[in-house]
Amino acid sequence: MFYYQQFFRTALDGIDRSNIMPIMVQVGQVILLVTFLVAVYESFIRGGDVRMLGIAAVKYVALGLVLLSYATVFRDVNTSFNTLADFISNNTTGGADVFGVWMGDLADAFNTSGFQKLFELIAGGVAGLIGALFVIVSYAVFPLTYAAFCFFYSLYGAVLYVLGPVAIALLPSFGIGPMARVYIINILTFHFWGVIYSIIGALITAVNLSTVQQILNSGGFMNGFVGLEQALLLGIASIFYSLSIAVIPFLATRILRGETFGTIAHFVINKIPLMPKRS
Repeated sequence: MFYYQQFFRTALDGIDRSNIMPIMVQVGQVILLVTFLVAVYESFIRGGDVRMLGIAAVKYVALGLVLLSYATVFRDVNTSFNTLADFISNNTTGGADVFGVWMGDLADAFNTSGFQKLFELIAGGVAGLIGALFVIVSYAVFPLTYAAFCFFYSLYGAVLYVLGPVAIALLPSFGIGPMARVYIINILTFHFWGVIYSIIGALITAVNLSTVQQILNSGGFMNGFVGLEQALLLGIASIFYSLSIAVIPFLATRILRGETFGTIAHFVINKIPLMPKRS
């Protein structure tokens, strides 16, 4: 199990121990009842449309059952996506958290050679100053990015979990039903964070760049930066891995909404200047 999964489950357990979820479920049930009465009224003013009334009844009964076991349903959905992420990880990285392993290796590498760069900063010199500052920044970016991903994964998931009963209760409503559909899209986007996290880890493992020792043995990073000293090379790799984690939420949103190609095309059209016309 990845660390962000453990952190999120701890957050869910803390929410369940409070009184907020029973209240939110009750609010959702009241909203569901009100919208059902509105559906009955709409069926009546349309001349007693029995078919419309029957469809509405089925929808509201189904959603009522979901609200009765909302915590179990949400956890089952979360477990399903976590199982997919774990399956990808188990079959590519042996179940290891590539980014977690990298952070541990990076800490060991900094304890070995990082303090030498700090000494160069104290000793002075333009080259030593630039190199030391780069190492300090690059070594700090990755742990902060990793911690931020775990925190915002749990924060985003907790907000979706708490507001879920109210959003689900709006689903059958004709006027404000699209708000519930947006909520469902956000639920799927949130759960795809973990899947993309595993896919990126599988890619890093496939190209043999998942550990500090592998990068040091290759003498470069992705066939580039060859000849750099070890501390700078690991700093560059850490920055790339930090960017990989940081773009996961945006990547999940674009993929799920089918906007990936449109985003790339928009970037190409607006960023690449057109050839000047001949006079």
